[in-house]
Amino acid sequence: MNKIIKLTLFLAVVAGLSGAALSFVYQMTDPIIQEAAIASEKENLVKIYNSGEEFKALDTGLADYTALQGCYEASSGGTVKGYVYKCSVTGYGGASTPIVYLIALDKDGTYKGYEVIDCSGETSGFGSKVAEEGFKSGIVGKSIDESIDVISGATISSSAVVDGINQATEHYNANFK
Repeated sequence: MNKIIKLTLFLAVVAGLSGAALSFVYQMTDPIIQEAAIASEKENLVKIYNSGEEFKALDTGLADYTALQGCYEASSGGTVKGYVYKCSVTGYGGASTPIVYLIALDKDGTYKGYEVIDCSGETSGFGSKVAEEGFKSGIVGKSIDESIDVISGATISSSAVVDGINQATEHYNANFK
């Protein structure tokens, strides 16, 4: 009986020390991970607005828009140039590997840019076409009033991307136009 109590106490001490060690490591590494995430996000934003714009994350009530993960204001010299939305949609690859991309809308009502961050879950040669230049050229430069064509053979993935772009456009019209 005495041996059982000693083993139980030893196990409790080891579990407590392990929990404390994990907590300490998390506190030490979390700021570094957050900085890396912000740097990665800015790197992708600069791909769209590359004229020295500054980006400010906006908290503009995205809860009603399922595809929108974030909204950024792009400005240069204090003048707002446009808005960039980070979208995440479920394509043919499923919810475990969503298509994540940025869509930028200029103040004049045109799509300034489109940049896919991740579409690794999509079928190569089909769903992955949402990251190719042909699809991108069908978006960039269009007015937000024009419709965007889906890709034949990749209708599930491209339709999901277009739905996300439409949500970004709705949010833009409701909040910034």
